[in-house]
Amino acid sequence: MDAASIQGKKKTQNDNFVSKRKLGELLIESGLLTIDKLKDALQAQKNTGKRLGEALIDMKIISEEEMAFSLAMQLKIPFIDLVDYSIKDDVIDSIPEEVCQKFVCIPLSLKNNILHVAMADPLDLHIMKDLQFITGYNIQPAIATRSQIMDKLQRHYHPERTIKDVADEFVEDAGLMEFFPDEEKKIEEEEDFESFKDSPFIKMVDLIIRNAIKSGSSDVHIEAQENHVRVRNRIDGVLKDSIKLPKWTQPIIISRIKVLAGLNIAERRLPQDGRIKVKARNVSVDLRVSTLPTYYGEKAVIRILNKEEAFLSLDQLGLSQKNLTILTNFIHRPQGMVLITGPTGSGKTSTLYACMREIKSEEVNIISVEDPVEYELSGVNQVQINEKVGLSFPFVLRSILRQDPNVIMIGEIRDEETAEIAVQASMTGHLVLSTLHTNDAPAAVTRLLDIGIPPYLIASSLVGIVAQRLVRTICPDCKEEYVPSQDSLARLNMDQNDLPFKFYRGAGCPNCNNTGFIGRTAIEEIMIVGPKIRELIQSSATADTLRDAAMAMGMTTLGMSGMRKIEKGITTIEEVLKAVHEKEELTTICPHCGKTVSLDFKDCPYCKKPLIPTCSSCNRIVQPGWVACPYCGNSLKPKT
Repeated sequence: MDAASIQGKKKTQNDNFVSKRKLGELLIESGLLTIDKLKDALQAQKNTGKRLGEALIDMKIISEEEMAFSLAMQLKIPFIDLVDYSIKDDVIDSIPEEVCQKFVCIPLSLKNNILHVAMADPLDLHIMKDLQFITGYNIQPAIATRSQIMDKLQRHYHPERTIKDVADEFVEDAGLMEFFPDEEKKIEEEEDFESFKDSPFIKMVDLIIRNAIKSGSSDVHIEAQENHVRVRNRIDGVLKDSIKLPKWTQPIIISRIKVLAGLNIAERRLPQDGRIKVKARNVSVDLRVSTLPTYYGEKAVIRILNKEEAFLSLDQLGLSQKNLTILTNFIHRPQGMVLITGPTGSGKTSTLYACMREIKSEEVNIISVEDPVEYELSGVNQVQINEKVGLSFPFVLRSILRQDPNVIMIGEIRDEETAEIAVQASMTGHLVLSTLHTNDAPAAVTRLLDIGIPPYLIASSLVGIVAQRLVRTICPDCKEEYVPSQDSLARLNMDQNDLPFKFYRGAGCPNCNNTGFIGRTAIEEIMIVGPKIRELIQSSATADTLRDAAMAMGMTTLGMSGMRKIEKGITTIEEVLKAVHEKEELTTICPHCGKTVSLDFKDCPYCKKPLIPTCSSCNRIVQPGWVACPYCGNSLKPKT
């Protein structure tokens, strides 16, 4: 070997060393890497013999995407995201499969004798030389992540194994979950899926449901997008991405879910509803399935009904001690109607089940009418509505009254006929528990009036109304004190310089998946329908009038309940403001006596001092920190 060759070889080695060194410097400059982490990775590189980038990824210091993008910047070559990148089949076939697998590369396009190839390691010059020799084309390199390249190759050459590999990567527990479809809805098409008995799609559906149950999700959304299938889980009321699947898997996964739910797999033009029972080890849950045709294909939503949630007692709902006592008194009455109100997802059903568990005994006959029956509760006679055969709420309620019930639970009052029967039952010696979709407790009376119930019947039958919301609770493992932003405090008429108590939030930790929250609790308001409220209802008073009267009698509003949860460090301002977005429901703290009062009040009803600072001369509202009134010029400085 001549001197020039030796010198060239040394130069190549030096270039490689410089490239690695520059890669580390680039990652440090971009903020993706610290000097200490770089030293650790260099030590691991010496021990394993891997490249610096591979060592960093193995140590999970940086991700594949960050590594690939940094390399692309350093080498000045394109970075390609292969997730939604379309490649023609004949272009992929221009390089043999075994070569692509060996070099971790994939052809992208071919034009004018130039083959563009995405590589996981474009620093290896031997790869480009070998590819040029094998294909006969000039090679133009690009960079992509290793996982995306391998996934693209798998989908092209072995599509039947792609979904299995994904499932194998995520499934931790051995064995599949045991599914029990609705016996009444079994269809003949199920026989066509016997061939899928050992299919990876069985495993994938099992994976999706298993992960959702483990994470405590209430709903699973399987959504068809333009180029992929997105799976999202609703955890503590918030949707989060779970898994992204190839687009071609969508119809097969939806069909598998339909078979389990006893739905018609041939019908893709209309929405369908079904039910599945799942058992896996110590977990037993019910799944409610709903499908909906969308522009890019059918979407499926699976509602997870965990039976453990149905066994919550009243004192586990998060109610204040005062309101807990009031609600307990409501449900132990021999007759009358108790309404639970709030929007969808506010925990109304859980509260109803907790009430039934509280009053359940051998001496009490409880019958519930639900659409559908969400949880199986022993000791309660549960009836499921079936509109197809005429089993509607009014029809069932008329029959129930002949079943000698003590307590009747109605899933939801939706129409005048149902409301009339519920009111009549509550006035003839039965305790009626039900729900309404209203924003607050006083609005439930207005809703019943709108449905068509006469005011005197409402006043005679109503015992009390509970309005509630669910807010996320701060994770105890990463709870920290902080000062909220002025924008958030301004909505509560507070100032950063004069905070009435300490505020807390979750910093994020592995226990809460870096969200800062874990679990949810209720904020509530309970309106007792006493003599004064009955008079107002009979006179068809407005919701505002009812609210003022209820507050005068000591009702704690949703906003007040939320403020107490904030003061105790249970939740955050943002969570309460998100749940209680009506202005009249928000509250503030009196800076003089520290009591929680409504934002509507100009003066504190407890200490008579002004809640909102005003000019002593013109009586207009002024802002904290002003030294003079901009309206009349009066001095706002405190007198000494």
